[in-house]
Amino acid sequence: MSHSTKTESMPVSQGENPLKVAYVLHRFPHLTETFILQEMQSMRQQGVEIVIFSLLPPKHSVIHKQAEALLPVTHYSPWLSGEIIQAQIHFLKRSPRRYLAALVKTLWQTYREPKVCLMALALFPKSVYFARRIETLRIDHIHSHFIWLAALAAGVAADLLGISHSVHPHAFDLFQRDQRSVRYALEAAPSIITISKFNRDYIAALCPQIRPTDIEVVYCGVDTDNFRPLASQAPHTPPRILSVGQLVEKKGHEYLIDACALLAQRGIDFQCQIAGAGPRQAALQARIDHHHLQGQVTLSGALRQDQLITLYQESDVFALACIHAQDGDRDGIPVALMEAMACERPVISTPVAGIPELVRHNDTGLLVAERDTAGLANALTQLIADPELRRRLGRAARCLIVQEFQSGQNVAKLAAIFRRLGKPHRTSAPVIPPDIYLSTIQMDK
Repeated sequence: MSHSTKTESMPVSQGENPLKVAYVLHRFPHLTETFILQEMQSMRQQGVEIVIFSLLPPKHSVIHKQAEALLPVTHYSPWLSGEIIQAQIHFLKRSPRRYLAALVKTLWQTYREPKVCLMALALFPKSVYFARRIETLRIDHIHSHFIWLAALAAGVAADLLGISHSVHPHAFDLFQRDQRSVRYALEAAPSIITISKFNRDYIAALCPQIRPTDIEVVYCGVDTDNFRPLASQAPHTPPRILSVGQLVEKKGHEYLIDACALLAQRGIDFQCQIAGAGPRQAALQARIDHHHLQGQVTLSGALRQDQLITLYQESDVFALACIHAQDGDRDGIPVALMEAMACERPVISTPVAGIPELVRHNDTGLLVAERDTAGLANALTQLIADPELRRRLGRAARCLIVQEFQSGQNVAKLAAIFRRLGKPHRTSAPVIPPDIYLSTIQMDK
């Protein structure tokens, strides 16, 4: 098994054929995955040709304007069609052993999670069809975000074609899933790239066969030209508190609402807006109503990126009270924090996963313990009362983003990794016979 080694960014030489990279994604466009959208846009600016393969169609009616430019290079597939059947026949005729090995490998990596296993099997014919399209387009390298369905599909295509493949673990896919399934998927991945040093160390501890030095750390980044502070801005009266994130447990929105209730009890005037959509919307609104905060705390739903930029710029404080969810899910490094910091907003968050790599207490923001409503209320009170502290933290926050979390420089590093892995793009990938996978399953029971 071969994993990636450290690579420095390097420009494309003049006259070199552009690298062609296939992004295999669960859904595209996806409203909350702006970091992937930004990455692909920046990758094109690096001279890399991007082709997108989306396992499922988008489910949100709101689409970021930037995603529209990538729709012409996005491929979808129905669940069943003549082309899908032809793709199965093509690979079965060419290498039935390789086809069956890919199928058994999919089962091996998912059988401990019945729901995931069923979805992966249902998507397997699509994965094979995408492999045929990737072959036709002469793709050099396949990349997938999240150790989940897209990574499984990308792995099927890479195994069938014998081309390089990298996976990019983030958060729910790494922390929330069955850990044995995650370990086997990671150990089967030829190259691993992840979003934080915390994730790197977590993966190395989970997977004894993988050394920390085998794992590339490439931070998600933001476009600091788009996410930037206003030229001049006076504090608002009342102060504006903003939070951005899906309405799910790990974002900790209920603790922000409870902290706002404490602010109201202290007689502090404020306005708080929580932007995002998700399954906890009704519960969060009920919590707002319970605290009689209807006039001060609002849930604004899903918004486009251009709308969010305006909200960041016009806020006084940004808060995201991330927690470890009961099912093990947690954030990696929330991109919303990066976006707020790029807009020079003072931020408050919690020391969950890789967040301390971004929010450094009393330097680039404030950290409070997770689920600490009183501590969060105290931090909000401190920032509301101290405009100079807000300015200092906001300036330091943007400086850090420009230095370490700017999308252009991080995508340049990622592009260099892709170039190293993807050339020459037709390698002879090892095919592990199905009987080996089956014996492994029996041993694991």
